[in-house]
Amino acid sequence: MISQSMELPENHTEQSDNNCILILDKLGKSWSSRAQVKNDEIEVDLIYNPDHDDFIDSLLPFHEHPRYLEIDDETRTLILSSGWIAYNEKTIDIEAKIISPVCNQLIYSELPGTSNHIIRWLAAETLVDEAYHILMVLNTCYTCRKQRGLLELKLPSFDLVNNIEKEVSRYSHDWQKKLVRLAACVVSEVFISDYLSLLANADEVQPVNRITTDYHRKDELAHSSIFRNLTKEIFHHLSYKEKTFFCQVLPLPVHWFASQEFIVWETILNQLNFKYTNEVIGDCRAESEINLNRIDYSELIQLASEVGVFDMIEGKESFERQGLLS
Repeated sequence: MISQSMELPENHTEQSDNNCILILDKLGKSWSSRAQVKNDEIEVDLIYNPDHDDFIDSLLPFHEHPRYLEIDDETRTLILSSGWIAYNEKTIDIEAKIISPVCNQLIYSELPGTSNHIIRWLAAETLVDEAYHILMVLNTCYTCRKQRGLLELKLPSFDLVNNIEKEVSRYSHDWQKKLVRLAACVVSEVFISDYLSLLANADEVQPVNRITTDYHRKDELAHSSIFRNLTKEIFHHLSYKEKTFFCQVLPLPVHWFASQEFIVWETILNQLNFKYTNEVIGDCRAESEINLNRIDYSELIQLASEVGVFDMIEGKESFERQGLLS
């Protein structure tokens, strides 16, 4: 059980990990040359080619189901385009509801060890990156919807966001809620670039979708380093009770990100009038709602080890309990 009775200590040590701050300073200074928002804007409508698929079959949770394998080309195209739209809508949720709130907490120095100009400055730069990612995917999403006749396609809330809010609501203390959100943010930023690479390097996918995803991926490579070092700096300033709590909640978001989002897909397929929706979703749901194989969380394991999470019995047990350590 995760304790809910911890009290925020009055004081945190002011000593910083100078190496982390040095790395964060270098990342902040490189922003003007590395940030994709500094590039020319993508002309989505001019690049879009309707002869290309918008998404990859292998990223669909039912791509091996016999009913999917037997569909006609027109239906397959619409399902893949809907997959691209869902992917983007989830990206917007990640940027707006998971990453940006933590960036704002860093800007206002609401997390231990973050009352540092370099951290606030870097958080502001990252916030600009995330806003640009939202703009990019909104544009590509709208073009896809318009080209494929999917302007009326509506998606429900994602399991990822629902699970985060459910976990946050379990705790009464503000510091606990912030550390849950920080854990979700860290998990997202540590491994999201690997997922983006699948689309960015898929030659058969819509060119503008690959370009947009690659822009996002390049920013996230930097963000991964940023949040790895931020995690080390923040963890260094946590009290023992806070460290214990953070160790316990850090592995939880891995399962939230591994959700196959069957409610979303059931809603999509019904709107596309796919007559085998119940059969396909039912069969896949019976196998597994969560698929840890679809994400690479090895870098999170490495980060947890570097930070000292596994030096605490609560951290090791929490990761083992979530099936992330053998």
